[in-house]
Amino acid sequence: MKTTHFQFLPLACLALFSFTLSIALAEEQPAFSAELFSKGTLVYADDFDGELNRDYWGAPKGKTIADGVLTIGPQFTNREEAMAKLKRDHHLGLEPVGHINKIPEKFVCHMRYKVEKEAIVTGRPSFQIGHHMISLGMLKDGGHRIKLPDGPTFSEPESTFALNEWNDIIIEYQKGKIRISINGYSKTYEHEAVTIENPKDKHGPRFTFKGGEGSKIHFDSVRLWDCTK
Repeated sequence: MKTTHFQFLPLACLALFSFTLSIALAEEQPAFSAELFSKGTLVYADDFDGELNRDYWGAPKGKTIADGVLTIGPQFTNREEAMAKLKRDHHLGLEPVGHINKIPEKFVCHMRYKVEKEAIVTGRPSFQIGHHMISLGMLKDGGHRIKLPDGPTFSEPESTFALNEWNDIIIEYQKGKIRISINGYSKTYEHEAVTIENPKDKHGPRFTFKGGEGSKIHFDSVRLWDCTK
């Protein structure tokens, strides 16, 4: 009987370890909080303390991770060098361009994002929610602008969206409605033009970030929840 008793001891220890680990993992899960949704399934979380997640960020060209920060820089700084290397005269990689792929049909996304750049210029920096769809841009006098595809534009000068500063951004989206919070300033936009679906984009719904020449784009935290499940 003693032999039987000790055979069960390792199983009991394994069960206790599994239970403790599941509690620890649950505690580490980022808390879900949203205005448009009551629940969501965490599908991607990154604090950039490991290797680049290529499923969400694609090829590592122009991307580096150091000290908990993902930095996207230009692939080339010289036009002639880029043309010689790429054998073309367009899309030369002279500005940082990044994408977050696999954006769900309904989602909540939290991120900390910074653009390192001397000044805002027309169209740059650019944050596209859906490739070439909903545009989130910075205003030269402070704040941000939302441009819906084939729809209206909304200027929010009261927000503190700014260059060379870490910006806390929360995006909640379902077709026809989007809520955007920047550094605590939040607003919901409900319109038929609210969509991230671009039939010309073969890579599916994604975020697109462009900084313009002479800039770098930084991220130190991203959380993405799928709210369709």
